[in-house]
Amino acid sequence: MIAAKDKITPAQLTILVIQAQIGVSILFLPSSVESIAGNDAWISVILAGITSLLLIVIIWGLSRRFPALTLFEYLPMLLGKVLGKIVHVVYASMFILECSFLLVEFGDVMRDWVFSNTPGWVILSLMLLTSLYMIRENIRLIARFFVLTFGLIFVLILIATYAYRDADLMYILPINQVSLPGVFKAMMQSMDSLYGFEILFFCYPYVQGKSKGILKATIFGNIFSTLVYTFMVFTCLIVFSPEELKVIPQPVLYMVKTLSFTIFERADLYFLTIWTLVVITSVMAYLFMSAKTVSALFGKKQHAGTAPYVALVILCISLYPHDQDMINKMKYIVGILTGVSLIALPLILLCISYLRKIKGKEQAEA
Repeated sequence: MIAAKDKITPAQLTILVIQAQIGVSILFLPSSVESIAGNDAWISVILAGITSLLLIVIIWGLSRRFPALTLFEYLPMLLGKVLGKIVHVVYASMFILECSFLLVEFGDVMRDWVFSNTPGWVILSLMLLTSLYMIRENIRLIARFFVLTFGLIFVLILIATYAYRDADLMYILPINQVSLPGVFKAMMQSMDSLYGFEILFFCYPYVQGKSKGILKATIFGNIFSTLVYTFMVFTCLIVFSPEELKVIPQPVLYMVKTLSFTIFERADLYFLTIWTLVVITSVMAYLFMSAKTVSALFGKKQHAGTAPYVALVILCISLYPHDQDMINKMKYIVGILTGVSLIALPLILLCISYLRKIKGKEQAEA
């Protein structure tokens, strides 16, 4: 049984999900989605949020059948030892590569905007060391840190809102200009930014309250993240013309850079500082999931000892890509792994659980 002092509240779970979802992509998503869906990019983000809700329900449905266990504790029960290990390795690879890709994108932004002459390994090492310090602790302490930094997301929204003084709603017209296949293709592109809800696999046994409360908390977190991404995409669409968005890789930063305030200049640097702290929480979430997965793979109950080695592997992978082609290949591989791990496998595991009537004995505390 998990001690009450180690559990988190549903509200903390909500913030864990939000902080895991909102990260580096907030800068890149408007441009990447607009290149596919054009004026309807914001619609694609909303559809991605709805799809994420369906995936959350599947993960929740699977977790509630094993309320006292995490994913890697009940995998052998559903698939057997050999197949369970193979699937376990798939998840470990996915979390490690996802964390590495976050660092690659973060390093690119830092190099382009702030530290052009600083070696990439210095920036990424500092990011990982900061994250490593926190994720060696239990989920409750991590959740408390996420709660402390949660308010920074509203600061980012507030800064971006100031850009509405230069907005032109005519830029998003006509609506429904792109065909449905284009909207759905952009939706799949947006899904990459909304991953992070899989932290429920690790948190479910540690959340206080009933099963329905856990589901509501996770769904609320996903809705909040979807609204934030939709707001950023919509704002960029009405601030920049379609021609400008096609050539701007990080439209949010360019949008903020044009803002001028009476008290301070270079709003983009203030935005980047706050954004970095938001990204740290996202890296922490994926580093935590990576360390927990690898620890379970080697039969260790505590992840603190494994975390430094996992962080070193992530650092090596994140330093390897040297050009845009390599980064695109890495993104493609990560996309396949996340699709398999977060869409196909949870559904298959849930079906196996019901068909074979495999269920955990202990029930979640009320």
